[in-house]
Formats: sequence, C-alpha cells, structure tokens
Amino acid sequence: MNVSPAVLTAFVRELFVAAKMRHAEARLCAEILVMQEVRGVTTHGLRQVPLNLDALTQGLMNPRPNRTMLLDNAAAFVLDGDQGVGMLGCMDAMQRTIAKAKESGIGIGIVIRSNHFLSAAPYCLRATEHGMIGICFSNTWASMGYPGTNLRAIANSPFGFGVPGGPDFPIIFDSALTTSGGTLAQWIRQGKPIPAALLGIDNEGKVSSDPAAVLHGGTPWPIGNHKGAGLAVLVEVLSVVLGGSGFLHGIQPPSLRRSKEECESQCCIVIDIARFMPLSEFRERIVAFIADLKSNPLADGYTEILLPGERAHRTYLRNLQEGVTVETEVAAELHAWAERLNVTLPC
Repeated sequence: MNVSPAVLTAFVRELFVAAKMRHAEARLCAEILVMQEVRGVTTHGLRQVPLNLDALTQGLMNPRPNRTMLLDNAAAFVLDGDQGVGMLGCMDAMQRTIAKAKESGIGIGIVIRSNHFLSAAPYCLRATEHGMIGICFSNTWASMGYPGTNLRAIANSPFGFGVPGGPDFPIIFDSALTTSGGTLAQWIRQGKPIPAALLGIDNEGKVSSDPAAVLHGGTPWPIGNHKGAGLAVLVEVLSVVLGGSGFLHGIQPPSLRRSKEECESQCCIVIDIARFMPLSEFRERIVAFIADLKSNPLADGYTEILLPGERAHRTYLRNLQEGVTVETEVAAELHAWAERLNVTLPC
C-alpha cells in the first residue's frame, strides 16, 4: 500500500512532537525526512526516524535546543546547535548562509554541536530555491579508512552541492566520500555485492565486495583512494577545525558521547549567482551546458546520460503522484514507535 507524502509528513511530525520537540521544528524534520523518502533516498529517509526518536527519548539529543551565534560577521558565522537534531541545526545554518550570500555575494556558515544531518541534498535544494548555488557537508565520527591504515580513521564526509537553472530540476549532487553504513546495510538486505569502484576491506585488511564483511568489522574505503581521502580532509578542516569543535576520534555516536563537544558539525557555503551575472543568463548557460554534456555518444550498456539528481527527481515526481511505498521493516518500526508514543497511525 502506498501512502501520500502529506499523510507521512503529518504522522512523522506527530511522532517528533510526542518526543517533546516543538511543533514547527517537528514539522521541519518530518518534511526533510519525507522529502528524502519521496526522492527515493530510503537509506536517509524514514529509516532515520526511529534512530532520531531513540536518541531524543533517551536524552542523547536535545529536543528543544537553543541555538546561539558564537561568531557573526558580514559573510561568515559559527552557530552552536546545542546538541539538537542535526536536520534543524543544518537547515538553520543554511538559511542564515543564504541571507549572508544575499548581503555579501557569498556566505559560509558552520554549525557545531549538531547531530547527524541525514545527507546534503535537503540543504542544497533550499539554496537552489533562492536561485543560488549551495554547498553543504558534514563531519561524523571516524567511520572511513585512510591511506596508510586499515582502521576507521576519518569521517565518511557526506558532501553535496546544488545548482539551479536546469530546464526541469536543479542539479543536485549528494554523496558520502565512501559507501555509507546505510547503503552497505541496504545491499546486505538486497543480497547485492559492493560495486567494483566502491570496494572496502574486511577485518583482515583484505579488499572485499561483501557489504557485511565491510560493515561488520571491516572498513569502508575512500572513493578514489587518496583522492577521496583528500576531500575528506577538506571537509574536516572547514566543518570542525575552522569551527572550533571536535574532530576525528573526538566525535562519537550519540550512545557513546560524554560531552557536547563530541557531536557532529556541518558547513554550508552559498554563492549568489546574481553577483556574477543575471540569473536568467546563468540559467541559459546551464541549459546549454547540460545539452553539451548529454550530446555525447552513449557507452555500451547505457541508454542515457544522467545529471546528478536526475534519477532522484524522476522518483520524486512519480512518488508525488503515486504515494510512497514504505518498506515493511520500516513500517513495523514506525508502528512500534506510534504505539510507544501514543500517536495515531495514519492508516
């Protein structure tokens, strides 16, 4: 059975309200999570609802944070997320960064003492809605390998950007710099091996295409080896070293944290296109850029050349019309939380 996005959003909002969140912030979290599900990013959609509810009800995340500015100038700021839900802290930072870009042409904002923000797409999409280029990334606890060691030494560094101006949808790139734990778990459920370009290592340090061997006791490896590792260093520098918060092994999952300093941090960068050229001219150039890219001959086995975010946009349009098919396991978890929090089921 499919469920409409509106019904899902209302249901998830009520779950967060029951977990003591403010109504407006509960709705924002629900909108972000359901949007991910509608876009087909199921590893970072409704599957994340129980994880957030668990952290909130155990007191591992602050349900009603008081976010405060630690530094604020013409184009940059550092925001204290007060250990709230990461989606709230990062969206607040993105909104403030958009405002900075409107004033100065470019803005950069860092939110520290935040939490898991899901992935970059929701925040980059917000920038494109304002006709701006948005870049967003986050550190996490050390969950990815690094050249020279077989241990998990650096964050998997989820990173993304959004560019407005496509004929039907913005260009949205959204990826960790390795295979995320959620994706590995999905491949385990589906019985799929890790693709050749994303291989990890098992607990003996041997290259492996077995997602279970990599997820449980092994180590995900950076995309492109030293190239992905280098980009991960940049993510760490801009999101936490520059922001003045904890990094690498100073970050812990919620259940292992001893202080607020061990939370994740995010960085948002926004560029106001209008400071360079009229937005209409930029859109024309992007359309021409896309046409040029898609004009190349197809390689064997391909039927089209896709832009970043194109497949997700198609899924989004289809699910808006047909509703979302909630995975059986996820539906069972949400039903259990609804019963626990005394929230009425939507169907």
